[in-house]
Amino acid sequence: MKNLKILIILAAVITGFVSCDSDYLDLYPTDRFTKNQYWKSVTDLELYCNHYYSSSSFSVHGGWWASFYSENNSDNLIPEIPDTRLNGTGIVPTTGGSWYWGRIRDVNYFLTNYHTVEGVQADVDHYVGEAYFFKAYFYYTLLKNFGDLPWLNEVHGPRDEALFQARLPRNVVADSIVSTIDKAIALLKTKGEAKDFRINREIALLIKSRICLYEGTWEKYHAGTPFGISGQDGSKFLRLAKEAAEEVINSNKYSLYTSGDPSNSYWRLFNQTDLSSNPEVMLWKKFNIGQGITHNIQRMLPWRGEGSGISLGLVESYLKKDGTLATDVDYSSLTTMAADRDPRLAQTVLLPGDVLTNVGYEATVQRVFTVPYIDQTGTYRNTTGFMLYKGIDPDPAQQKNQEGIGITASIIFRYAEVLLNYAEACAELGELDQAAADRSINQLRNRVDVGNLNVGNVPSDPNNIYGVSDLIYEVRRERRVELALENLRFDDLMRWRAHKGFAGKRPKGMKYYGSDLENSFTGFYPLVDEDGFLEPYQESLPQGFGFNPERDYLLPIPSQEITLNPNLVQNPGWD
Repeated sequence: MKNLKILIILAAVITGFVSCDSDYLDLYPTDRFTKNQYWKSVTDLELYCNHYYSSSSFSVHGGWWASFYSENNSDNLIPEIPDTRLNGTGIVPTTGGSWYWGRIRDVNYFLTNYHTVEGVQADVDHYVGEAYFFKAYFYYTLLKNFGDLPWLNEVHGPRDEALFQARLPRNVVADSIVSTIDKAIALLKTKGEAKDFRINREIALLIKSRICLYEGTWEKYHAGTPFGISGQDGSKFLRLAKEAAEEVINSNKYSLYTSGDPSNSYWRLFNQTDLSSNPEVMLWKKFNIGQGITHNIQRMLPWRGEGSGISLGLVESYLKKDGTLATDVDYSSLTTMAADRDPRLAQTVLLPGDVLTNVGYEATVQRVFTVPYIDQTGTYRNTTGFMLYKGIDPDPAQQKNQEGIGITASIIFRYAEVLLNYAEACAELGELDQAAADRSINQLRNRVDVGNLNVGNVPSDPNNIYGVSDLIYEVRRERRVELALENLRFDDLMRWRAHKGFAGKRPKGMKYYGSDLENSFTGFYPLVDEDGFLEPYQESLPQGFGFNPERDYLLPIPSQEITLNPNLVQNPGWD
């Protein structure tokens, strides 16, 4: 009965948090319930923190749709309709537009009121640590979108002057975010002490490394532009990123998963139903048929192209199996394209012969993949000839025709990112020696039996048009292929100021004319470039992506917010 009462009160609290989204900074009254009703026990704190885990900005993938079709906003996937941000076709919204402060206010309310709770101090501290973690995480989302921000530490009334403050420089905001997550790190329990499916100290360190890597590289590569910070080169944040990632590595609490077979270890990581004993997975989402917590991802993926397709740019990023550049790729078929390449390519892209098992209405039907669905329409169409294999589970139990039958687990955070954050921070600081490469990038390559990175003999890739060293480019390549389609690529493009790779260009797909695909379809004449490669945007984007590097690296602040608070200044290029 007590728990029911708590849940009812919590529901009222959350309703208050989200019911006034159109008001400036999402104001809401804070006096609708008394502290005598809540903020009594550790259970209160746990229940309050629970709803952070379902926040749309936190649930990276999982849920009810295709987990790995989350990079239609990057150069890794080519959806039928070009991404608005990459194409530079965004407009200044009147309201909304991701300028949402409800989650920040929500956490501030927790931090203002938790002090009356009684219980074991370590348990109280942990949930306070969770609150600090989520405040840092939500502020980080705002920082990526808008840059300079006001910093709010309290729950304010509608007339409080603090609500009408100017935006602080992004590096000052980043300092506050780091200070906030440091508080979380100091309070959170470690892996093994914290409850399953909850944030722990090591996860907070991972996110600290992510935040600091983002800000450090942003300051470095946007220096001298309207988005840079005068006098800052990012080295302070890069050092913090390296130290945070290294602390997780040195804790020895996580390691890379392997099935024992390099030809499927990477693929198997993403199609399991239970990740509780997986040494690589730091946080994951569990589904349960008995509790009605299911999805239809596996029923959809083997059948559909999802109206998107993996880009040729991503495919070309994979090295040869011996770790050298793939300069002589045979695109006469999907099979030859993947031959002698980094095995992660064949474990990410569907190749002829891959088994796709599906359960029909009356009998089990085993299908074997032959050709991509480039001749289909709508969500059944694949735009590039490269269809997704990563995340697909051919187990018939995951593909039944009834809606919502799948329970394939969804990974939210994994240890591989720690290794990549560490390697990149080291490289950016000029400290990626062979020992550092061996404990990071080469661990990932060893899992799939790819030739190691030799920092003294890094290949010079002609695709490196970004003005960075060969070593930094190689680290970026590793990040792209290891984390492919896990919703991190867009952030990488933004922080690296990488518009040279896509602005004014049209992405491409598999070779059609001159490959075996040409004879696989009847009466089908797709858009191709002069070399016969699929080019889905040939007609819709004749000039290529219209991304404006003087404007589109940040989102515009909604016009209504600037009207309400004249101290806010619009982001560059959006006036």
